[in-house]
Amino acid sequence: MRLVGDIGGTNARFAWIDDKGDPQSPMTLPVREYATIGDAMRDFMTRTDCRDLREFAVAVACPAMADTIKFTNNPWVFSKDALKAEFGLDRLVVVNDFTGLAMSVPYLGDEDLITLFDGPGRPGLPLAVIGAGTGLGVSGLLPHDGHWIPVQGEGGHVTLPAVDDLDYEIVKFLTAELGRVSAERILSGMGIENLYRALAAIDGVDVTPLTAAEVVDRAMTQNDPLCLKVLDRFCLFMGGVAGDLVLTLGAFDGVFIGGGIGPRIADYMKQSGLKDRMIAKGRFHDLMNDVPVRLMTAKYPALIGCAKILSA
Repeated sequence: MRLVGDIGGTNARFAWIDDKGDPQSPMTLPVREYATIGDAMRDFMTRTDCRDLREFAVAVACPAMADTIKFTNNPWVFSKDALKAEFGLDRLVVVNDFTGLAMSVPYLGDEDLITLFDGPGRPGLPLAVIGAGTGLGVSGLLPHDGHWIPVQGEGGHVTLPAVDDLDYEIVKFLTAELGRVSAERILSGMGIENLYRALAAIDGVDVTPLTAAEVVDRAMTQNDPLCLKVLDRFCLFMGGVAGDLVLTLGAFDGVFIGGGIGPRIADYMKQSGLKDRMIAKGRFHDLMNDVPVRLMTAKYPALIGCAKILSA
């Protein structure tokens, strides 16, 4: 049998691949309930009555190049060679989580996407993929000879681009705490919490710390002014980072936003300054304005991507 996985900072998702190369019986397991990736795999296999595992492709929320895989936002560590031996695998493929996510993009239907900002794009050119969840994932798809080549990188850890005065104040505040402010320090669950704390301090407001979910809920259901300000600035930063990614990859055919946060604030993103900040690239404004931006809403996109990688 063939298994695919998608492991982030909070959840581990697994599914079997059927004869057509599609994920089946997907399941989400909390990372905190398992000491190792092997323990989580075995529990999934037991629950789904799996036997004779032969191949495994897994997307991991961390660099995936070396033999030792150490997650950025969860405590798991494993060796590729040791994991392959532990399960007697014929084949093990380990990729960055957003590489797996990116590989799903060509296989998503209209029901899996929300168009935030439409545009003609530039068919035949690369696609940009970015998404905020527990951390910030970044990837891209490069077309080549009728196939797609995913980009493996750690773009979530680029330096956060500050544009206006408030951006600079936020970066200054967080630099004093963190030493360096990467894009992930803002564009993630912990980033929303960082933004809430920073904006409160800048405004001179004493607040009780809130979780990212609480900030989003207060903004969306209570119109809390500070929480709305957090979402507004979150969207601006997302636009700036996404725009830089488009320019870096030449991804003028489209931006795809994944991760767990986007679907929760989809309507807000549509009316936010995300697109304005994304296209504010000086002499490239008009070209950037043609780039469509779509939100990925598929429940298990990285599992789809890993299945396509394993079936290639």
